[in-house]
Amino acid sequence: MAAIVIDSSGHDEARLTLESLRLGKNPRLHWRDEPVARQRIIADAIARMPLAAVVAVHIFDRTCRTERARRRCLERLLLELENTGVAEVVMESRTPGQDHLDLLMVMALRKSRTLSKAVTVNWLPSHQEPLLWAADAVVGATTWWIDGQSAGFECLEERVRVVCIN
Repeated sequence: MAAIVIDSSGHDEARLTLESLRLGKNPRLHWRDEPVARQRIIADAIARMPLAAVVAVHIFDRTCRTERARRRCLERLLLELENTGVAEVVMESRTPGQDHLDLLMVMALRKSRTLSKAVTVNWLPSHQEPLLWAADAVVGATTWWIDGQSAGFECLEERVRVVCIN
């Protein structure tokens, strides 16, 4: 799971850059759908943006359910973002049920005082927020790099902080 951190003054320009990378009638950029040559172009464009990225990685075996690993990544990512001063988090919406599970996780973190109420968390479909495409590309490049396919990660690595979760 990944997040990009970008000052609000850079949002519009970053959105325009990301929109310009979208081809044809595709409603969004999606890392895994792009050929390697395009992935490099996308990664290079993101690397030139005034942003930082955090990727929470949970290497798990078959005994750990995917949603459990996701919740652990979400928790760590939210804490990392709060610690860097982020006040607003926009997450990619999945399904209403899955978004509700994420919301329950956020509520539990707030109830335990692990996450401050000062951090707002909202969900948007990826086609409505191009900045989510940058986070998708960063996590895609990072996880592919972990799997031995480095396409795109080389130009992003200076902007990416990888946090491994046990």
